[in-house]
Amino acid sequence: MASRKSLGSLDFLAQDPVRVQTEDRAGGDNGDVLPAETIDALMRIPGVDGVWVEVNDKGQREVVIYVTDLKQKVAVPPVVAGMPTRIIGGEPIRAL
Repeated sequence: MASRKSLGSLDFLAQDPVRVQTEDRAGGDNGDVLPAETIDALMRIPGVDGVWVEVNDKGQREVVIYVTDLKQKVAVPPVVAGMPTRIIGGEPIRAL
C-alpha cells in the first residue's frame, strides 16, 4: 500500500553525508544477538521463516520465531539462548 504522505525536502542530498557513529560491539550489550549457529539451527526447522530477538511488554528479551503457516505444527524449543520463544506469523513475508 502506498503512502500519501509527502516525503519532504531532499536538500540533504546536496550535502556531504553525516558520519555514522558506531558502537563497539565487543564492549556493548550483545543480549539481542544470537550466535550464528543458533540462528542456523532454528532456520533449519521445517516451517520457520525468520528468527530475531525482541523486547516484550515486560522489558524482557525473547526470541521471536516467524512461521508462515500457523496451522502447521512447528517443533521449536521453549527457550533459546536463555530467552523464552514466541511464535508469530500466519502469512508469507513479502517485500513491498
